[in-house]
Amino acid sequence: MSAATAGGHRTGDPGTRFDQLLEQVWDRGWEPLDLHRLLVRDGDPVATSLLGDLVAANLARYSAVTVEDRWHTQVEEIGASVWWGPADDPVAARADRAKGGWAAVSKAGIRLERTMLLLPQIERLSARPGSARPHSAPGPDVDQRLLTKVRMMLAKAEATTFPAEAETFTAAAQKLMSRHSIDRAMLDQSSGRGDGAAAIRLGVDRPYESARFQLISTIARANRCKAVWQKGLGFSTVVGFPTDLRAVELLFTSLMVQATAAMTAQGSREDWSGRSRTRSFRNSFLTAYAVRIGERLDAAAREARVESESQWGDDPGPSLPGGEGRSDRTALVRVLAQRDQEVEDAVAQRFPRLRHTRSRATFDEEGWSSGTSAADRADLGAPGRIGRSGGSGT
Repeated sequence: MSAATAGGHRTGDPGTRFDQLLEQVWDRGWEPLDLHRLLVRDGDPVATSLLGDLVAANLARYSAVTVEDRWHTQVEEIGASVWWGPADDPVAARADRAKGGWAAVSKAGIRLERTMLLLPQIERLSARPGSARPHSAPGPDVDQRLLTKVRMMLAKAEATTFPAEAETFTAAAQKLMSRHSIDRAMLDQSSGRGDGAAAIRLGVDRPYESARFQLISTIARANRCKAVWQKGLGFSTVVGFPTDLRAVELLFTSLMVQATAAMTAQGSREDWSGRSRTRSFRNSFLTAYAVRIGERLDAAAREARVESESQWGDDPGPSLPGGEGRSDRTALVRVLAQRDQEVEDAVAQRFPRLRHTRSRATFDEEGWSSGTSAADRADLGAPGRIGRSGGSGT
């Protein structure tokens, strides 16, 4: 850190140095939540708090209309804000508050500075601060009533102690989001609107990173998205349309809660000689959970598509571009295939050097069996229990 101390007092302005580093980091495609995840992995709470202060101070320098909403949302998510006085330096303010004072903040600052200097270039997901432009007439990507309903279902899935109830709630959420996604695709096509493929990043926490990413990947696939794992950086980038990305984010958060609870309830494991095999057991548990969840999500998504084909085939409405009427079911197939191709093209554009590798995770037979059983009990909804009320869920 570029500040010196004299007689126990701070000299210089380290906040300015960090502000310059953050500008360089934004230029490399990083966003506040990406940095936060990386610092959390290092396990230094002082560095994590200092980062939040510096990010909040940096974004406060920009006019609000030139910073995308997602940046402000991420700052709120990491619990950061400008809580010090206008004449104060954020680093000095943190030193006054942190346990260990200036010495602890100085040590954390050195780690933070080193980390930011070594960050690689990554894929840009949004405009950097200062260059965002307001959209003229943005359309809602997800109906808020639907989101409320989905969140309620997933909350019930996480809270219930009855596996059958949890199973019903998660599939119900998947089917509602799948139906809404298809309707959104058809309406965007008929109106000529829509923002195209976008991307989000989801944290891949330690331990059992490979199994966690597999869960993200299977959820992404069921929702017509593609997931790419930036191993070592603590996150996965998921590419898809906004409606589908929201579904992936909501489902992954909920299913990870359910999987962790089920895995922890299994307790620890030992082999015949008394050595711990808990890590192998839990890794196999989560991997099997991801595989089975993927199968069940795919089934729920297929059911939603069949229901949508029936709806769009029987309900006359405005013609789609090209002359097809709403009653032509082939139009739905064509629109969805076109969106799938747009996602593939977006992945290829964002990750031109993408490599496919196979996991080499250790296998534990009991863990795999337990994980599969837990996935069978997870909240995904019983067949025939969802969509009976009709409509798209919007």
